[in-house]
Amino acid sequence: MAKEKEESKSEEGTKEGEDITPKKPKAGKRGLIKYVILGVIAFMFIGGGFYGYKVFSRKDAGHEAGGRKKNEEAKNEPGHMIPLDPFVINLADTNEVKYLKITINLEADSEAVKEEATNRMPQIRDTILMLMTSKTSEDVKDVGGKLKLQDEIVSRINHYFSKGKVTAVYFTEFVMQ
Repeated sequence: MAKEKEESKSEEGTKEGEDITPKKPKAGKRGLIKYVILGVIAFMFIGGGFYGYKVFSRKDAGHEAGGRKKNEEAKNEPGHMIPLDPFVINLADTNEVKYLKITINLEADSEAVKEEATNRMPQIRDTILMLMTSKTSEDVKDVGGKLKLQDEIVSRINHYFSKGKVTAVYFTEFVMQ
């Protein structure tokens, strides 16, 4: 009975809140965050392994790599360059007079186009002059306008060539005043 009284006293002490041992905080959110992070990392490793397997396990991977290198080398080689004399152009601004000095190089896909361009140079220069004088300074002042202008030049002068085409236009000088 004495033991029962002591146990009842100790139970009464804990019921009244006199327990000395501190309670452990719950891991709840911290544990959940850790498991989510570990899951994401595991998913990344599995996805990366699968991607590596798919990319590097092709039967003809060596042939494709060699083919790509040849195509990249062909793209990096410049075509036949056709330099044009500089243009000084009045832009179509109505408020004030604006000038544009521009030097252009054309890139052709064959030597035949380069020869044909030499024979048709007055027509090419006239086409570019007519196009440029229709532009305002706002049309050509930002990069997007210059890229659009390059595309327009290519499309307008390509109809002069029968043995190939001009693939690109490069501005080597572009001064607006």
